[in-house]
Amino acid sequence: MKKLFFILILSLFYVPEKILAADCTDNYVPPHIEIFSSYGKLQYDTSKNIVQLTEIAKKYGLSEQGLFASGLSTVDISTDISVNTLGKPTDDKKICVYPTSIRLFIGFANPLIYISDTIKPHSCEYKVVLRHEQTHQYINKEMLDYFLPLFSEAFIRIVRSTPPVLINNINEVNAASQILTEEYNRKLQPLIEFFKKEMIAEQQRLDNADNYSYEKKLCP
Repeated sequence: MKKLFFILILSLFYVPEKILAADCTDNYVPPHIEIFSSYGKLQYDTSKNIVQLTEIAKKYGLSEQGLFASGLSTVDISTDISVNTLGKPTDDKKICVYPTSIRLFIGFANPLIYISDTIKPHSCEYKVVLRHEQTHQYINKEMLDYFLPLFSEAFIRIVRSTPPVLINNINEVNAASQILTEEYNRKLQPLIEFFKKEMIAEQQRLDNADNYSYEKKLCP
């Protein structure tokens, strides 16, 4: 998994020459980078029926079968990049815009466990489905814990491989900051998509016929 992740990173380091200026790199000092994360606050929803849960599951690329179609766990992957920059004049009266500090948030938002309104609360079936969906959320947490150091290393590489922006006048500093932010996001996005696919693949290890059969037998 790690090998594929970093092979993907290496494929991202194309930089459009017209946007980012390699001739600004002589005075380049790597910016201070802070990386934050959160699991989000887990919420529960028991107001949906099975048809509604199935439709929500499709949106996330998920599926459950039998009794476990009565439950669903979802989470959104959230990212945010904020960049502080500094403009320095060049010998030819242009300005190089350098990132001085960058904050990256990557984590979860809106973690939710759904249990169908057709299951009687506190029943054996309810408890089994609830535990099953809690296991899904635990897997999400473990996946984020595993990938977070990889994202951290990857983002540092992304920032250091992205040259400063060359502009013509001081009024373009904000636009240059936006260009840098967009470039970091562009390079990060394929890694996020890889993470999403790996999360779904890991969840499918729980959703298999043998496990379904075992969990269904827990309720006589």
